[in-house]
Amino acid sequence: MLLFQKRIDVREEDIFSELHHFLLRKNNRYLTNDEVVALTGISSELLYKWVKTGKLKKSIFPNLGAPCERCGQLTQAKICVSCSSSITGTLQQEEKDRAWFNQIQRNTRANTYHYK
Repeated sequence: MLLFQKRIDVREEDIFSELHHFLLRKNNRYLTNDEVVALTGISSELLYKWVKTGKLKKSIFPNLGAPCERCGQLTQAKICVSCSSSITGTLQQEEKDRAWFNQIQRNTRANTYHYK
């Protein structure tokens, strides 16, 4: 089984090498995902994998991307900018709510009388 896995990895690396050489040509650097798939016949899953792992860098190939893990929009990162800002906003609101709740708890304890 391990020998078979190594063959798959070598084959995938060969495909990547050919694709990378193809994309480095001046006319091909600005191709989109759909254009690369149509021109080369490579699967979009492999293309997404290489974009996500950073093998195909945004600085060299600006129009390539992979689906956002939250919404599915094409992006260079795991999560797109809009989802990232949404998550950040939610976390900030959660922190404000937690601080507000702690303030109320402190005020409630300070104003409570205990009878013996």
